[in-house]
Amino acid sequence: MPSSANGQSPVSRKFAWLVGAMVTAGLLWTFGWFFFASRIEDQLPATLARIVGPGASADCAEAEVRGYPFRVGLFCETVSYANPAQRIVATSGAFRSAAQFYRPQHVVGEIDGPFMLDTSGLILRADWQLMQASVRAVSNGLDRGSIDARNTSVNIDGAGLTQRFALEADRVTAHARQNGPDLDIAVYGENLRNTLITGLGARSVTFEATLSDQSSLLQVPFAPLRGPFEGELHRVAIEFDETSTLDMAGPVQVSADGRLTANLELTVSNLEQLSELVASLNPESAQLISRFGPMISALDVRPGDDATTLPLTIRNNQVSLGIIPLGELPAF
Repeated sequence: MPSSANGQSPVSRKFAWLVGAMVTAGLLWTFGWFFFASRIEDQLPATLARIVGPGASADCAEAEVRGYPFRVGLFCETVSYANPAQRIVATSGAFRSAAQFYRPQHVVGEIDGPFMLDTSGLILRADWQLMQASVRAVSNGLDRGSIDARNTSVNIDGAGLTQRFALEADRVTAHARQNGPDLDIAVYGENLRNTLITGLGARSVTFEATLSDQSSLLQVPFAPLRGPFEGELHRVAIEFDETSTLDMAGPVQVSADGRLTANLELTVSNLEQLSELVASLNPESAQLISRFGPMISALDVRPGDDATTLPLTIRNNQVSLGIIPLGELPAF
């Protein structure tokens, strides 16, 4: 009768083979993960140079790839971008990202503030409590991307501005996607406060638009948006309270020098609110609106509803509401 001490049973041998295979697979996975991570770190400078294109530079300080065993993500202490020819310099705080190995094209990340942007003398500083981002990558760049920021503050100052502008919001979300040759963008804000118009805030702000032939903004190499270009404002809405809203829509054009031309329809649910808004921006125009109030109502292009829809015209940054001039927009 054979003794069990002289050899292993078939079940034991199968278990040993299984354990050995698992250990071997784990070692191979570990080697592959760290090899892949080291390749990302080694090639990062060249990858960033390809992303920003010639004439610009980007840096991920103290770059490190983390996420073992089932994720991979890039971590940076700070992130910076510079384009001397276009006089653009931008910096932000720490950056953290992650993607699953089985779905590497979908990347999520977090970015720490503050964000600083200096472009041709215009200085923007933004900060937030939490900012999360999500992108879907394709072979030539990004197919789409989203940003969600909480408790955000933005300050804008510069030599070309007559006064410093500050904005705060409980939440801001932004989305962009390629739509054939065009670019769809949408921005939403909740509970906004500003310093430009004292005491005037907004419960919500909506900006939805399509930029014609601008899908390349999401393609490598990435480049800042510059004129000339055309677009369609699907909806620009400001909700002040339950009874007061402003809605704009229509085609727009931006020239090479950053000047805006547009034929818009402005829908106002509360004309008194519009008068207060214009008074904060241009007191002389507010007096004209007060004086010609009945005439403005007669300009309503959609009579019969509770709101008033007026033609808002912009010609080379000169803004007029019907026949009433409202002032000039700054070039961007």
